[in-house]
Amino acid sequence: MNEVDDDICSRQRQRGYPSINTARPIVTTTTNDSTIAPATVINTTVRNSTSVSTPQTELPRSGKNEEKRGILRSLSFQFSTSLNRGKRRMKHVFGNSHEVEASESKPNRLELAMYSSTLGVQHYGIMLKQSKRKNRTAKWNKRFFILKECFLVYYKVSEKKTFQKRKRMNLHPKGVVPLVGCSVVAGQDHGHKNCLLITHTQFKSAIIVCAPDSKTQESWLAALRDATKMQNTISWEKLVEDLESHGVLLSEEKKMYEEKLLAEAKARQEEHSRYLCLERAKDELEKERERLIRMTKKLRDDLQSVKNELKITNETKKTLEQEKISLNAKTEHLVSNMQSLNLEKSKIEEQVSSIIKEREKFLLENQNLSTTACQLKNRLMEIETKTNCILAEKERVEAMLRLNEKKTIDLEKEREYYNNQTMELLNSLREVSEQRDMTEAELKDEVLARIGAEKQLQAAEKALEHLETALKLTGAQMSELQEHIMPDVHKLREFFEQCAEEAKMDANRPIIMRNALHARRSLRRSKTRIRGSFRRKLAPVITLQPVSTATDTNTILSEETSNSEESTTKIEPNSLMHL
Repeated sequence: MNEVDDDICSRQRQRGYPSINTARPIVTTTTNDSTIAPATVINTTVRNSTSVSTPQTELPRSGKNEEKRGILRSLSFQFSTSLNRGKRRMKHVFGNSHEVEASESKPNRLELAMYSSTLGVQHYGIMLKQSKRKNRTAKWNKRFFILKECFLVYYKVSEKKTFQKRKRMNLHPKGVVPLVGCSVVAGQDHGHKNCLLITHTQFKSAIIVCAPDSKTQESWLAALRDATKMQNTISWEKLVEDLESHGVLLSEEKKMYEEKLLAEAKARQEEHSRYLCLERAKDELEKERERLIRMTKKLRDDLQSVKNELKITNETKKTLEQEKISLNAKTEHLVSNMQSLNLEKSKIEEQVSSIIKEREKFLLENQNLSTTACQLKNRLMEIETKTNCILAEKERVEAMLRLNEKKTIDLEKEREYYNNQTMELLNSLREVSEQRDMTEAELKDEVLARIGAEKQLQAAEKALEHLETALKLTGAQMSELQEHIMPDVHKLREFFEQCAEEAKMDANRPIIMRNALHARRSLRRSKTRIRGSFRRKLAPVITLQPVSTATDTNTILSEETSNSEESTTKIEPNSLMHL
């Protein structure tokens, strides 16, 4: 197909503004096997060699990448010998014959020839174009078509307004279709009416466009057929002239852009260095700001502490002034008191001197009386100490009497309690001994019953043997069998009745044994309970009573415990050990 992709157009727009490191702009016309002309293939390459400092780079010679970099994927025509003249003229313009190379893989740059095109166009308008892609359904897109000499160029629909205003063609079309050697036919309906088919032997498939109505279809059909018959020489001569003029413009623009880019790079480098300096200064200022913040915070804290201290000092000063005023008042009052006291003192001294004189007289008289008074006082003190000792002894004796009375009362109660407990224990021991005698008699009866049961069992076995032997006698008569069998049957019945009675006795025996065990356990509990209560009650008594009473109680306790142990040993017969 002879279309130009959108991404190729965008790359060509970017190449209109070259950078420092990019290669020089190249203007070429390429031919591929997929386009029209089956004959001569001519590629012209124009390079701008004005700047010596920029390196010359050649495009890679691969067919697919070159198709993407060119404006036209494929333009192949059968040109006349005028193309050779254009080729020689381009060699003369660019000065280097080695830069003009004939290769089938160089990209096409037809739009560069259109920058200076000021001629009119044969036809333009909006039509639908069918686009096909691999593994996808065909789509119809609205496009703005311009018929320029022997090329059908199409753009987006929005390009129509700009073309009508400027009367100039945009050099970045969406696609270009060469019409030399093509056949244009009004086709059948391909999803739309008024279709036009543009075909060539080297096209992969026909290019299908659709006019809005039949009149525009006829006008486009006539214009396209006329364009297929145009002379190729005119278009190529104009193309070469346009390429020459455009090459000069491109070299000047390249120099200008290189200078601008160098200046911009220097400015950016300076700006970067300034930015780094500003960053360093900013970091230093940030550190200084943090340090100042810490200092101000510290100073504020110090100021607050100073204010608090000043406030405290002012308060203490006020209190001290008030105390000073009160002390001054007190001192004045004391001075006045001292003066009055001095006057009184002088009076008292006079009185004291007179009293001393009188006292001296009485002292002589009192000395004799004082000696006698001292003796009496000493005697009185001795009597008081003796009376106090007697009273203390009396109180101690009364307390001891009270304690002894209480102890005697407690001992009487304990004696009564222990007498009751001993009576109960004796009764329980009697009951246990009676139960033991009963259990021993029952055990003897049981042994005798077992011996009798064994004898009866042996007799029953013998009777059964007699029955078996009698049943085995087949030749005996029935009367003889009855005489032999009936006594044995009576013996068996008696045996089973005795077994039933023994079963009843066995059923009642666990109750008797349970009562015996219960009596034994209750005896042990009562014995431990008596010992504990006796020890608790006897503990304060032992500390106060003399040693003789303690020994008496110990003997009593030992006798009781020995009696209880003897009774317990008597209760446990040999028959109970089997249980």
